[in-house]
Amino acid sequence: MCWGAGIVDLDNDGYPDIFMVTGNVYPELEHKLPQYANKTPRVIFRNLGNGKFEELGQEAGAGVTEPHCSRGCAFGDFDNDGDMDILIVNLNEPPSLLRNDLKAKQDWIKVKLEGVKSNRSAIGARVLLRYGGKVQTQAVLSQASFYSCNDPRLHFGLGTVDSVDIEVFWPSGLREKFKAVGANQLVTLREAVGIVPSKGWVIR
Repeated sequence: MCWGAGIVDLDNDGYPDIFMVTGNVYPELEHKLPQYANKTPRVIFRNLGNGKFEELGQEAGAGVTEPHCSRGCAFGDFDNDGDMDILIVNLNEPPSLLRNDLKAKQDWIKVKLEGVKSNRSAIGARVLLRYGGKVQTQAVLSQASFYSCNDPRLHFGLGTVDSVDIEVFWPSGLREKFKAVGANQLVTLREAVGIVPSKGWVIR
């Protein structure tokens, strides 16, 4: 049974992938019905960019293939290296932190929003990215999956692009545009102010 899930770009190619954690509801069930295991592997599908997905097995690593009874999963760049990592809550065992270290060089950008007239955390704001004839959009949400909340910094994989145009739709109704923003950085945008210095990489 699937619990926490996310549609996030795990390889920074600009196409969102799918990740899910699984586990049974009742641990005692497998004693009577062995075919319903309590602990099961995680599931990951790589977006091939042509409307199709590829399920990854052993190549995804032991963090995905080893069985656990999991519930929530949250996504964020915990080590601030420009790719998305995954934190998973397991039942009756410590949580799992899956560190993502990409071998292939792909570009990316993170956008952190600070509301002024809107709420300070910018919950409900939407960010639209345009680059190379492509469009991506994400929203700042208070909850992302089952019992989980993602890194509030919106992460966009870009493939091989060195700049993007950003458009922000704030909850207050304000709409702002920022042209030719450089890739491979954290950009902090304050409502009605614009780009402000990012306060390090701290998640707040």
